[in-house]
Amino acid sequence: MLSKRAIAWTKVQYAHGPLNPYHPTTNPNGKVSFANAENWLMHEELTQFINTHNEFNGFHCTYGEGFTGTVRLRTAMAKHLNAHFKPVREVDPEQITFSAGVTELNEVCALVTCNPNAGESVMLGKPVYGAFAKDLTMRTGVELEYVDVGDTDQFSPDCVAGYEAGFEAAKARGVNIKAIMLCNPHNPLGECYPRETLIGLMRLCAAKGIHLISDEIYALSAYNQDKPSVKFTSVLSIDPTGIIDPAQVHVLYGMSKDFGAAGMRLGCVITQNVDFSKAVRAICRFSTPSQYSMHLAAQLLEDQEYLAGFLHMSQQRLTQSRLLAEDLLTKAGINFHQKGNAGFFMWLDLSASLPLGETNGDAWAAERLLSQRFHEAGVIMAAGEAYHAPSPGKFRLVFCLDEATIREGIKRISAVLGH
Repeated sequence: MLSKRAIAWTKVQYAHGPLNPYHPTTNPNGKVSFANAENWLMHEELTQFINTHNEFNGFHCTYGEGFTGTVRLRTAMAKHLNAHFKPVREVDPEQITFSAGVTELNEVCALVTCNPNAGESVMLGKPVYGAFAKDLTMRTGVELEYVDVGDTDQFSPDCVAGYEAGFEAAKARGVNIKAIMLCNPHNPLGECYPRETLIGLMRLCAAKGIHLISDEIYALSAYNQDKPSVKFTSVLSIDPTGIIDPAQVHVLYGMSKDFGAAGMRLGCVITQNVDFSKAVRAICRFSTPSQYSMHLAAQLLEDQEYLAGFLHMSQQRLTQSRLLAEDLLTKAGINFHQKGNAGFFMWLDLSASLPLGETNGDAWAAERLLSQRFHEAGVIMAAGEAYHAPSPGKFRLVFCLDEATIREGIKRISAVLGH
């Protein structure tokens, strides 16, 4: 006999089993996955670095210093953040807590800001990273409150009014918002929040007495294109004086995206709130990072000279891959969000191709049907419904793959659409 929550969990999808990935010569009938946001473009360089710094020893077989990240790793990460995030006050290693990935820290942030089954909620703008719906709720008893800013640019300072209206509307329904959570750079739109918008949201959180959690996992995966774009600004770089108590502001970061090291399972939260850190560290005993992963990550972060070249190469390759995907999509007559300049993905607009006639005009059902047809054609993308897209027909395409895979995947998408 299972508990009620366990019965609910049996209905949750998860990755399990072989992937059957496409390869132009060894597996031409394999699946093209545009689904998982991993930086495949830098795996060779990362592999070379790890193999030349492969120094496994007896300490890596132990529990080590505990559950919160080694002093060495936290010191190396503080050095990295101080070099690249331009914090207004230097980040101290004691302000950093590590866990086995940012996925776990998403959950931990919900646990330490909200009481379970008490009408307390985390607020997010939409569309937004789809896995938050699992990360923040599955084991926490927390509900999510999604805000639609309508025709307002989600990244302009004007969006703050939409968040405030959403806060008040939730309050009127008896929902107590305890935190606003941002993706900056944004997933799935691939844009960075301007400083003015971040300040506006910080002021709103201060006025409402709530936390601001900024997921900055793609911070150094912003790339250059020959068009105007907003550069990444960390909330750490904004002087909170007269804006917000710094104890209300928390940043998430990790090794998965900028470093192409998702398999290391290393994420961290940065906060000046001592009690927040204590609570997070108590919970992190259930998601202790590998001693060996922490050793390898520390070696990478300590070598800032190597890392500067690594990150520059990554940004160049992301630019090239994005431009290739843009060109192929444009030639195929497929619309996409034009403003993205960060992250690994593009936001496609396939609303004009939804098979509405086969779903009695139900556009969300038509999106699901189109997604099914993509799967049957051997190409996998996340659909907009999972990202709480305000309207149906959106899909997220991850473009940081080799050229042959990008070309084949877009060819399969185009075939499904009949273009």
